[in-house]
Amino acid sequence: MPIQRVLVGYDGAEHSERALRFAVGINDDYETEIHLAFVVNEPAGMADPISEEVLDSLEKKGLDSLSNAERFVRKQFRKPVTHLEIGNPVEKLLELADKLKPQLVVLGIAKHSSSESLISTVSSRFLKSRRYPILLVP
Repeated sequence: MPIQRVLVGYDGAEHSERALRFAVGINDDYETEIHLAFVVNEPAGMADPISEEVLDSLEKKGLDSLSNAERFVRKQFRKPVTHLEIGNPVEKLLELADKLKPQLVVLGIAKHSSSESLISTVSSRFLKSRRYPILLVP
């Protein structure tokens, strides 16, 4: 059964670039929908709410990162759909996945030193949800 819809968690970091490249090459069917999601992590637990200026700056970074990813995907003759979310990355990615119902979620995992956990918090929590097939790209 061909994969019809893929959700890629993307933040512009090297590990998410690898995940994006992998997702684009998953199959040769150019009909596969590729959804790129950037989540602006709104810091939790702060005494004062985040300023609008800081939030605007974070949103601009997200839009710039998504724009770069979109250009890459278009070069591969695909038409991505981009999503910019604000909030907790795990919660927002799960909400988006619940809405899109992807056949596969692709996330990159950062390379850490041996003393750190291999799988990031976002990837780990997404895995624990067990709601969607997930591919972690090192």
